[in-house]
Amino acid sequence: MKRVLVVYYSQSGDVTSAAKSFTKYLDIPEVELIWECIKPRDDYPSPWSLYKFFDVFPECVNEEPPEISPPKFSQDDKFDLVILAYQVWFLAPSLPIQGFLKSKYAKVLKDTKVITLVVCRNMWHSASEIMKRMIAEVGGIHIDNVVLTHQGPPLATFITTPRLLFTGKKNKFLGIFPAAGVTDEDIYALSRFGKRLANNIDVLSDYSHQPMLKGLGAVEVNQRYVIPELIGRLLYHPWAKIARFFGKQGSWSRIPIICLFAVQLLFAIPTLLLFSTLMQFLFASLINQKIAFYLERLKSPTGVK
Repeated sequence: MKRVLVVYYSQSGDVTSAAKSFTKYLDIPEVELIWECIKPRDDYPSPWSLYKFFDVFPECVNEEPPEISPPKFSQDDKFDLVILAYQVWFLAPSLPIQGFLKSKYAKVLKDTKVITLVVCRNMWHSASEIMKRMIAEVGGIHIDNVVLTHQGPPLATFITTPRLLFTGKKNKFLGIFPAAGVTDEDIYALSRFGKRLANNIDVLSDYSHQPMLKGLGAVEVNQRYVIPELIGRLLYHPWAKIARFFGKQGSWSRIPIICLFAVQLLFAIPTLLLFSTLMQFLFASLINQKIAFYLERLKSPTGVK
């Protein structure tokens, strides 16, 4: 019997639904499926309050996660596969998932095959690279990455995603904006990955580190977001360091800095999109090769073909 551990954290429920669909065909006698929802000692609200949402920004960027409650499994347990399903907060993995990866319980990943499943708006690149690094740091073997992004065009998600975060409402808005989050069809389609795993279950025990989900469309990279995200990640760091200098999460002393960051972000996002478009147009010959290399890195380990 193969042992598969599903580690996840979800607020709106999309990550939970995605993970359940992903593992649908793994609910078989040949597989022992163990579920673990990561629980921070001090959990985060859903829906968010406006200030609380921005107040987690410095810790996300600085990789200072919260302490998590002990999971049901032991750090010395052995699994044939671990599936890590997570959200993206401020271009980084959500704090609870960071908390797991930086805890002693992440020892279960050592010398174990790992598949990541990210569910987010559209800018997942930086978070994915951070996840790869964190998995490697604890000795995990990252064999596949699956990406599921929110429905609707980018400009629409500027409205629908904040509405979901701050009100919890996912339905269509004003007759012109699509529903928030991921579509039911996209969540259902994730079952194809679990089916591939179930049909090749014996491969989990071999010593091959090759991807198992290649050719199923696990990763789609939109080049349009690459430069804005790279610049955004670069700009986030000084803001995060300054805010952290003024206090820990929840400190009154850093309220002015967090508020300033939130205000400038409203203007920074459209500015970055415009700036990146101009850069790609004016300096295409200089940056296209580097972007192509980065795109290939983002597609790994699964690839798209």
